Amino acid sequence: MIRIAAVVLGILVAAGAMFLLDSENAQASHDETAPAISVRVEKLNKASIAESVPLQGTVFSHHAVNITPEVDGRITAIYIESGQEVERGQLLLQLDDRHEQATVRREQAKLKDDIRRQKQIHQLAKQHAVSTSEVDAADAQVAIQQAELALAKAALEDRAIRAPFRGNVGLVDLSVGKLVNSDTVLTTLDDTSQLKMNVSVPAKYQHRIQKGTAFALNADALQARSVVAKLAYIDSRVSDQTLNMRLQLTIDNHDNLLLPGTFLTGDLPLAKETVVSLPLQAVAYEGHQRFAYRLNGDHVEKVEIELGARNSDFVEVVTGLKAGDEIVTEGLVKLRDGVRVQVIEHPRA
Repeated sequence: MIRIAAVVLGILVAAGAMFLLDSENAQASHDETAPAISVRVEKLNKASIAESVPLQGTVFSHHAVNITPEVDGRITAIYIESGQEVERGQLLLQLDDRHEQATVRREQAKLKDDIRRQKQIHQLAKQHAVSTSEVDAADAQVAIQQAELALAKAALEDRAIRAPFRGNVGLVDLSVGKLVNSDTVLTTLDDTSQLKMNVSVPAKYQHRIQKGTAFALNADALQARSVVAKLAYIDSRVSDQTLNMRLQLTIDNHDNLLLPGTFLTGDLPLAKETVVSLPLQAVAYEGHQRFAYRLNGDHVEKVEIELGARNSDFVEVVTGLKAGDEIVTEGLVKLRDGVRVQVIEHPRA
């Protein structure tokens, strides 16, 4: 019984194979006898396709610090107002410095006395009235006292709080007489004449990113306006986790159009590359696969392709086709692999 079933199964398999073979032969015969499908073709050339990378991020000040005192003390004078523009080195606030001023005067007097004694020792040394060690000791005492005076002046300077760079101060909510320490934030200072923005882009574009590239950025706060950003720095490393590289953009903000923290978006243009470009209408889609029909004599070949950058009319062909191939651009609907075609418009050389 088992032998009979095996024989029957074998007969069915053979019959199925013959049916498929006959169907393929019939289809091939039909393709050869059916009227040729009219198509237009175009010869592929190499061309440059403009491409950009979308960016987004928040801007921050070129310089930004919290103004805090170096030492503890009581405020004796306030020379700024909220939002005021200040210059580098400008005096912002003054802490009580009476003790430090007295210390400086004392150290200046001591230095003056040490210098006087040093001169006397050197005069006696010319008369061989003192030893070399006494001369060295007098010189050393002057050097020590000069250092002591420098320390006293530094302590006095710490009581005068100055702007480290040009910029605009933030809110000033202080009163004369308030006791502050090194943890007290007196105000903020921002140089917003130039803003910066850090962004990340895929590392695969690194050979097409050019330092100095200028392009437009937009923000809701700007309404219909835009600002020009410049690619200033390219990081020297690629993240091994995201495979991205970091870029830093700079924005001229002398007109104070933007505030630090503003969210901006834009597109970074990439350097153009010469690639094999294919008209978009020549691409056939089947699921996640992409195909094109290449002319081979009076027949067409269905070729799977991989696509890259694109614009409104053309797309880059990464693999599957080469420059000089003649590709069907019109009449794709009725095509399939191996059918006979008639070219109604020959490609330009």
